[in-house]
Amino acid sequence: MATRKSTSKTVTKPAAAKPAAAKPARPATSAAAEVPKATTKTRPTRVPQAPTPAEPPSPVATPVGGDRYRWIAHAAYLKAERRGFVPGREVEDWLEAESEFLAAFGLKPS
Repeated sequence: MATRKSTSKTVTKPAAAKPAAAKPARPATSAAAEVPKATTKTRPTRVPQAPTPAEPPSPVATPVGGDRYRWIAHAAYLKAERRGFVPGREVEDWLEAESEFLAAFGLKPS
């Protein structure tokens, strides 16, 4: 009798393909969100405008009559108070206050 030598061949089966990992479901989006974004940012074009001419300052309401008198009298009083109400310079205080009033409102002395 003949002896048989057994040879065992190892047969490997090809590995079965693994199923792909399930991706999480994407939430539904509105149609506006699906618009592709622009790749570059653009600024709105600005139309150059001609420079406006310098406007004169708006006229300031100048106190007249009794208001003017009270304004100057108050300023003269404050001047006299600062110098301790020493008599003899009342007219000088008044004239200084009046010139400050005219300068403050851009008026010329008359």
